[in-house]
Amino acid sequence: MTKPEAIQIFLEIAAQLRHEQLLNDGMGVVKAALRGDDGMAYYARLYGASANDLTVQECRIEEADEPFLRAFFIKPEAKALLLLCGTYALRIAETSNYLTAELDDMAQIVGLTARVAKSLSESELSRCLKNRNSCFVRNQGMLLTGRAASEAMTGAILLEKAAMTHILAKQIGGAKRVPLFSAALMHSIYQKKYSKINLEEESVRAEAKQPKPAAEQPERSKREQELCEAIVACGIRLVDEGLVQGTWGNIAVRLDETSMLCTPSGLAYHYLTPDDIVKVDLATLEFGSQRKPTSEKRLHRDLFAARPDVGASIHTHAKRCGVFAAACKTLCCISGEMKELVGAEMRCAGHALPSTKKLSKVALSALENRNGCLLMNHGVLCCGSDLEQAYRACKAAEQAAGEQLGLE
Repeated sequence: MTKPEAIQIFLEIAAQLRHEQLLNDGMGVVKAALRGDDGMAYYARLYGASANDLTVQECRIEEADEPFLRAFFIKPEAKALLLLCGTYALRIAETSNYLTAELDDMAQIVGLTARVAKSLSESELSRCLKNRNSCFVRNQGMLLTGRAASEAMTGAILLEKAAMTHILAKQIGGAKRVPLFSAALMHSIYQKKYSKINLEEESVRAEAKQPKPAAEQPERSKREQELCEAIVACGIRLVDEGLVQGTWGNIAVRLDETSMLCTPSGLAYHYLTPDDIVKVDLATLEFGSQRKPTSEKRLHRDLFAARPDVGASIHTHAKRCGVFAAACKTLCCISGEMKELVGAEMRCAGHALPSTKKLSKVALSALENRNGCLLMNHGVLCCGSDLEQAYRACKAAEQAAGEQLGLE
């Protein structure tokens, strides 16, 4: 990695942090670091970072004066570090010793708990980052490590979201932790499987500077191609509006009586092209030699089978709805738009591991004839006659959740 390359990555991190409202006035200085070659590190302060005022420094990691760079010793696989306040993360860091996983996405990327380090000393960071890639830090906020800058960035978004969920859920009875077995299993699967798909994809595209060729697939009809393009556009909207983070969440559209189109597994939405969208057989869930489809293909298929009126479904990890999912509370429809798109209320399904028959069973039970339900410790499932209606249902539900939590 060269210094100009590091500068470009820092600018991209700063832009995304601003978009996620993690780099705003009054939120303190964000520090970021990238591991270079031969024991070198590049680091910068990102508060107010632009092409004109960003100053990037470099040093040998063992000679660094910046305390947070010690995390590179503790996590030798880490290529990127972020140290930032957040809004809710700082409150957790000041009042708690640890935060348990109350949503599946935190369990996957962080683990069963996120510990609070009392300082940036090597001993404290070693204690709190053991078997974890992130932690809270007293008087600082949170420290994230990642095998790529994108992974550290996703960690920041999810840890802030986890802190927000815990704090806001107190208004509605408090969040329930993810069952320990489920949390441990999901963390193991994510670290060994799903995160690697996206990291490999990111590496290939960064080196080639062009899209990776899609897996072999049959020629598409005009309608199928148009639906694939619509799915890609919808995925980008979901990310840009904060309804999904990283590679979490998925989209499916009924193509015809025998097949559906799904987003692929483990690939970030901004990397998607129409050729990446997977055609899946509704009867067998087979997909041939294409990319592997979303792990939640069963959930979408079972929904289409139970509801002939549904033409599209979207599973999101929307932040405000996630508070209700973590607390296992019903989200009331308090606006005309949500009542029209979803139904009288959005119930919460019981806990089930992702991708399982049980998840389909509890989701369909909570959904009934409505167009949306919550998934305990997990997220949201919305559907509609077409993709636009399903998307609008997701948006309406998130707005209603914000209103009920006093955020609107």
